[in-house]
Amino acid sequence: MGTPKPIPQELQAHILPFDWDVCKVWFLPTLPEQIKRSELDYLLDLKLWSSIPNAGMLFDISPRSVIESPAASPHQYQRIQQADTSFPIDMLSFRNRRWILDGVHRLAKLCIIDSEWVALRLHSETLIAAIRTN
Repeated sequence: MGTPKPIPQELQAHILPFDWDVCKVWFLPTLPEQIKRSELDYLLDLKLWSSIPNAGMLFDISPRSVIESPAASPHQYQRIQQADTSFPIDMLSFRNRRWILDGVHRLAKLCIIDSEWVALRLHSETLIAAIRTN
């Protein structure tokens, strides 16, 4: 199984305890559904990102902090601006809850443009073996 991913206590209910290959996630056959963006907005308040580029996963800044103050992390703000919202948010249904796999920058951009709806691909836990790297 490998070494568990070091995730801060306050994020352990939101980030899977194993590594996955995001490229493999993109190729999963799950079809997107439209849901209210507000159902995912809680992710914007979690310190999911690193404020310093190329410093590893610091988990020191939330997407909402970047939205409200782009100077807090110009690198992350630029990534939000460059996010392609034509792609869905990817989450995994695991242990009776949704876990984020990919798309927080897209979600942040959808928040900035005040989009009411978001495309979500909610993958089954039966696909874990197809995306897991450890």
